[in-house]
Amino acid sequence: MQASYQVPVCPDCQFLHEQQFEAPEDLNFLLHCRAIRHCVDQGASTLFSPYVAAFLIAPSGRILDIDERSTEFLRSSGVLGIRHNRVFALVNKFNELLVQAIDRVAAVGTPETLICSGNAEYPARYTMLLQPNQSHILIGSNIPRTIACLLFPLGRRRIASVRQLVSLFSLSPAEARLARGLCHGETLKEFAEAQSVKLPTVKTQLRAVFAKTQTDRQATLVNLISGIPPLR
Repeated sequence: MQASYQVPVCPDCQFLHEQQFEAPEDLNFLLHCRAIRHCVDQGASTLFSPYVAAFLIAPSGRILDIDERSTEFLRSSGVLGIRHNRVFALVNKFNELLVQAIDRVAAVGTPETLICSGNAEYPARYTMLLQPNQSHILIGSNIPRTIACLLFPLGRRRIASVRQLVSLFSLSPAEARLARGLCHGETLKEFAEAQSVKLPTVKTQLRAVFAKTQTDRQATLVNLISGIPPLR
C-alpha cells in the first residue's frame, strides 16, 4: 500500500492491491473487514454442509476477500474463474444468470441460490449461495452492499466424521464407519462387502450403534447423524 492511503488494514485484507481501490468507499470498506469476515461466517452457518469455496464480492462482481483454498478451487473446478479480479462463470449462459443474481441480491438484500456446473469436461455440479452482507446498514448507507458467495457440492451429502461420531457417542471406529455408511445410503450387505467383513459382524455392530446412540431404527439413526454439523 502507498503511505498516502494511511488505512489500517487487517491481515485479512493484505492481499488487496492499491490499484483495486476504485472509489473512496473501498477505503472505508476495508475499515470494516471484521464485519466482512462475520458476513462470510454467517453465510456459511446458514448451511451445515462444509463449503468448497467462499469469497466476498462487490455488486460489480469484483472479489474483495478470498482465501488460497477458494482461489485454487475456482482455478481448477471448471465452473467459476477469476478474470481481472472479478468472478465469472466459464459457461456463458450461466454467467448471465450469475450477473443477474448478483445484481438482485445487491439491490434487494435477499439471499439467492443458484445451481452451477461446468462443461462436459467438468460435470460436477454445485449449489451457490449468494448471502448479502446486512452489516452495511449499520456501517453506513454510503457503502455498497457486499455479497458472500459460498459453493457447496450438489448431490454429495456431508456427514459427521468418524472422529466426531467416536467422540459424541463413544462409538468404535468400525461402528462410526457403519453409521456413516448408512447415512450415505449403503445397505448392511453393501457395507459388509466394502469393508470385507461378514454380515453377522455388521449386524452386531449395528446393535451396538443403536444402543450407544439411543436409537432403535436405521431411519432414526440416519436422521440423528445427518443433523450433526460436520467438521472439516
